[in-house]
Amino acid sequence: MSEILMRDVTRVGRELGRSHLADLPVRATVGDLLETRIRREVAAYNRAPGPVFVGLVQPHDAIRHSDGFRMRSPRLLDGDAAVSAARGAVTAGMLAFQLGDVRVTDLEQVVDVDAHDEILAVLERPVVAAEA
Repeated sequence: MSEILMRDVTRVGRELGRSHLADLPVRATVGDLLETRIRREVAAYNRAPGPVFVGLVQPHDAIRHSDGFRMRSPRLLDGDAAVSAARGAVTAGMLAFQLGDVRVTDLEQVVDVDAHDEILAVLERPVVAAEA
């Protein structure tokens, strides 16, 4: 199995977060990497909901903070809503990916995970999940 680091950055390069994705197939689509990351982050939070969610997609009622997203009150998060929000952000041009020097906006783009140490998630603005 393979692994890759997904770093979240603004379009000017400021890092917002990161996630190490392990146990991946050698070849995966960008959409698969995105969905794997989001579902793992949501599942980790849902095992022990607390005051802070650390992930790519902001829960609808949370506020960005230096250590993640501060929850108004701990609750279970909806992985489907988070994945849908991220996919919608890609379609709307608010989220793209960068592999080396190549910008990727097609979620069906296949990545040779072993050929890359990292993939950047470039955010034009925060991706916020809809209220479930």
